[in-house]
Amino acid sequence: MISTLRVFLANNGLVDVSATELGIHRHTLRYRLRRITELLDCSLDDPTARAELWLALRMRELS
Repeated sequence: MISTLRVFLANNGLVDVSATELGIHRHTLRYRLRRITELLDCSLDDPTARAELWLALRMRELS
């Protein structure tokens, strides 16, 4: 799920572009994003939440 989130955030929340990059159907991506929001208890529609998640992913990659 981390790769799904990373691609989604890197594509500025564009579902179709992200789904194509991941090689999955957009409905599959939407399902994964729903699961991510449930697990993290945050909204990916919130720009602040997206920025915080992006930073967390970047820090994870650097450590």
